[in-house]
Amino acid sequence: MVKLVKCVKNIIDFNLDEFNKLNIGVEIQDFVNFSLNGILMENRVIKYKELLYNFNNIISLHGPFLDLKPISPDPDIRRISYNKYLKALIIAKELNSDYIIFHSQINPHLKEPNLIRMMNSKTKEFWVEILDESDYEGVVLIENIFEDDPQLLKEYIEAINMPNIRINLDIGHVKLNEVSLENWIAELKDYIEYIHIHSNNGKYDEHKSPTEFEILKLNHLLKKYNINPVLGLEYTTESIENEVNRYRKLI
Repeated sequence: MVKLVKCVKNIIDFNLDEFNKLNIGVEIQDFVNFSLNGILMENRVIKYKELLYNFNNIISLHGPFLDLKPISPDPDIRRISYNKYLKALIIAKELNSDYIIFHSQINPHLKEPNLIRMMNSKTKEFWVEILDESDYEGVVLIENIFEDDPQLLKEYIEAINMPNIRINLDIGHVKLNEVSLENWIAELKDYIEYIHIHSNNGKYDEHKSPTEFEILKLNHLLKKYNINPVLGLEYTTESIENEVNRYRKLI
């Protein structure tokens, strides 16, 4: 059976009984920024822990991503980025999360190969250090965001070369560039653990519900390249049940 999770932006969107009834996992996107003060943040984590106590499906957490650069040459930016990533990893550990997602932060306009290799090497040092400090034992998923082709992300993952760091392929972000979804999957198939599903008009990251044709196309590619990733529904829907049934019918 297809492995489905539904992304929720707020704890009020997480109806535990419904998720259990539908046998789907949850991706918590409530911690993509840390504007809440310490006490409010702790209370939010406690509420999620209570909800998830008897939850036996996939648990994912989306980490922060705005204005962060963990390997910035500026030590202040590097420090702030590290601390925010660390806080997210600690929350993911507290919630016993199977996955945590971070954007790649890859700059596609950087065209100098030696510099790219150096930055990828620094990125590996970053992940080794922060995973050791956080003691997070789940899988870290790196999501494509600004890349205009899959090779940059492939080089990133292969340079890190850690079994617990895999790829979350965001097909809505893929649709914003000219390289086909099939090329992305063909290039990254050995590393894709998870897929964010949403759609758009090719110009703006609208996070719309995909069409039946788009779902069938994705199903064809998953079978063609023999991969069975977790599918994260990253868009708003009036009926989660209807949407889940749609995927179970088409995939």
